[in-house]
Amino acid sequence: FFFFKQKTAYEIAQRLVGSEMCIRDRGLAEYYLEKYEDATHTYEEGLKIDPANAQMKEGLENAKKAAEANLFGKPQELLEKAMADPIVRTYLKNPEFAANLQLAIGNSQLLFGLMKKDPRFMRVFHIFSGIPMDEIASATQYSEVDSEIRQRKAEEEAHFKEMQAKEQAKRDAEKKMSEEELQIHKNKEKAEEEKLKGNEEYKAKNFAKAIEHYENAIKLNPREPIFYLNKASVYIEEKKFEECLKVCEESLALAEQIKPRALEKIAKAYAKKATCLMQMKQFEKAIEMYEKSLLESADANVKEAMKKCLLMKKQHEEQSYFNPEIAEQHKEKGNKYYRDGNYAEATKEYNEAIKRNPNVSTYYLNRAMSLMKVVEYSRALDDIEKSLKLDPKYVKAYAKKGSVHYNLKEYHKALDDYEQGLQLDPENIECLEGLKQTKETAFNTPPSEERYKKAMADPQIRNILHDPRAVSYTTLTLPTSEL
Repeated sequence: FFFFKQKTAYEIAQRLVGSEMCIRDRGLAEYYLEKYEDATHTYEEGLKIDPANAQMKEGLENAKKAAEANLFGKPQELLEKAMADPIVRTYLKNPEFAANLQLAIGNSQLLFGLMKKDPRFMRVFHIFSGIPMDEIASATQYSEVDSEIRQRKAEEEAHFKEMQAKEQAKRDAEKKMSEEELQIHKNKEKAEEEKLKGNEEYKAKNFAKAIEHYENAIKLNPREPIFYLNKASVYIEEKKFEECLKVCEESLALAEQIKPRALEKIAKAYAKKATCLMQMKQFEKAIEMYEKSLLESADANVKEAMKKCLLMKKQHEEQSYFNPEIAEQHKEKGNKYYRDGNYAEATKEYNEAIKRNPNVSTYYLNRAMSLMKVVEYSRALDDIEKSLKLDPKYVKAYAKKGSVHYNLKEYHKALDDYEQGLQLDPENIECLEGLKQTKETAFNTPPSEERYKKAMADPQIRNILHDPRAVSYTTLTLPTSEL
């Protein structure tokens, strides 16, 4: 139908003569029929009559672009040619190839690009152009290889020129030096060579040889702070921490003498010292050194190292504090305070018990019970959840959870808590009595708009509303206006 409309438009345009409007319409019809050369000619003729016509200028530009993009002919004819080739038909089973072919049919430049990436498109180019396959393959390969060779050669030449310039600059600088300055300069170069040799030995874990090369570097250039830090790295690997701290101090002292201030070298000295202190488990001092390093230079690696140090400090403190026997003693003290009604002191003892051994569910529940006595229901619930996470079958924890929800007048949650406890222990007195009390209270509590809104804001209430056991409770707690 679309083709019919195009053809009709063209035929009508062919019949129209004499005005620039007719020429413009004919050019547009030719463009839609993919007769781009004819359209180009038509627009050019029209512009001779009316050179300022913007629509015909735009049409001419579009027709030329389309003609260039479709170097080999009409897209439909090209597609038919491709489909007629048995080899291309097998390629078309690949969805990616089929999609790229559809795009390449209307764009010659894209086809040339695809030929370099996908050899299958050389077959397509052969079908469209008629050029033999061996000639296409040879030309493409030569072009790519030749381009790579030229690029590599240009890079080598640029590098060679750069090295020549550096060497010349070095010779010029040496000519201006005194004999003493020249000797110092040569010693620095030799020291760098020794450092590089030491680095290679360090990577190979030949620490004795690495130290030897670093010491040679220091003898040749004793005022370079980095060489001392290289030695410090070896001492860390060898667990010789005191020696490491000593050379770090030497490096830091030298770095601070450099003018203008050698921020990065000072920062590295502090960071290396921090690494050593961290290995010695002196975390407070290590963190102080990391902070000093970051004040000199905000290095991302140092930031990450300090994060690691902070985490190790926390873990070390927890492990050092861990003591199940002392934890049990604090629990017993807490129980005594609880029985005496001194809930604040009881809570403190339970806190200490948890710090000493955070893996005991009873400690969290005991603290929750103490918090319940002072109406700290939110904190109590948090502790009950921790207790149940450690022991999901802790029936007493479900009973206390139900009690908290009951006191918060969240009866639907209390019912659920008691029932979970009874699933684990059907004879549990505290859960049975709590369940009974909750049902009675809910039954006898008059309707309340506030309670209704609060309940309906809780996602769990929807489940309760569909529970037959809660029908009477729902009916009684809904305000009259909602019944």
